[in-house]
Amino acid sequence: MNSEVFKSWFTQMLNSLEEPSVIVMDNASYHSTLNDNFPKSNTRKADVQAWLTKKNVDFSPLENLAELRQKVKALIPFEKKYELDVLALEMGHEVIRLPPYHCQYNPIELIWAQVKNQVATKNKTCKMVDIEKLTHEALDSVTQHDWEKCVRHAEALQDEDNEKEIMRDSMLEPIILTLLPDDSDWGESSDEEGNSE
Repeated sequence: MNSEVFKSWFTQMLNSLEEPSVIVMDNASYHSTLNDNFPKSNTRKADVQAWLTKKNVDFSPLENLAELRQKVKALIPFEKKYELDVLALEMGHEVIRLPPYHCQYNPIELIWAQVKNQVATKNKTCKMVDIEKLTHEALDSVTQHDWEKCVRHAEALQDEDNEKEIMRDSMLEPIILTLLPDDSDWGESSDEEGNSE
């Protein structure tokens, strides 16, 4: 899979949606092409200059690569905009992205596990043609009830993790001490001990 193939499929999927929808997306690299591709840290000086020229940013040909990178950095928005998110928004839909490394919050992972399990259980020949047929059958057998169950499970995991985080914060709060630079309790106690001798 790459970003161009996925974008093509994603566009077809968006066109088939009959009403405004919310699309839950993970952070796979092919889902996460930036709307405006900024030069990376390993981009050649000539390419950075060409990008800055395209953006109508003034720079001196005498500026070194580090100085040019600072100009690029100043143009990077605080919030990243992804190409697919913008495309979906233009077509009346919204993309919600899962937190990185939290695939357990995505119901489709549970559906995919169900499909793979069904294929593995029924696969007797290990021939690609049979596996493809079994995969289509398994995908066709996924019901609305399956989706509802997986969504409820993912939501329960999110709620559980939120509760754990709140509990962790409330338990750690009394333990965390903040020592201010002008906090002289330590110095006074040692002076008092010294004076008492």
